[in-house]
Amino acid sequence: MIIMGDLAINFRARGILDVDRVWLSSGFRVQLIKMGIEKAGSVNELGRRMGYRSRVHPGWGVVQIMQGKQAFPVSRLKLLAEYLEYPLDDIMQYVTHPNRVTPESTRSALAMYGLSGYIPR
Repeated sequence: MIIMGDLAINFRARGILDVDRVWLSSGFRVQLIKMGIEKAGSVNELGRRMGYRSRVHPGWGVVQIMQGKQAFPVSRLKLLAEYLEYPLDDIMQYVTHPNRVTPESTRSALAMYGLSGYIPR
């Protein structure tokens, strides 16, 4: 693995750069997902718009990302950017190092954007 700026990049066995997942700063990540939930009408519908296909709970992956439990798959981030008509280049300015995404920063962002119900216990 190499570090370029604040973005960790892994090399796969074939030597191809693996940049398929990114971490976004907590405040921006929560704000972006909240915008998506508001436009979609629900977290499950947002999950469907982002390509999640679970029949029971397509929003589960969205919640995991929003809570900072997993990185944002770039393919899903592209779908969200298109859905929100938000330039992907502008979003990518908020890419951060994984260790900067803390439970404290996520809790603070969720509370700030009125999503306290999603604060992990």
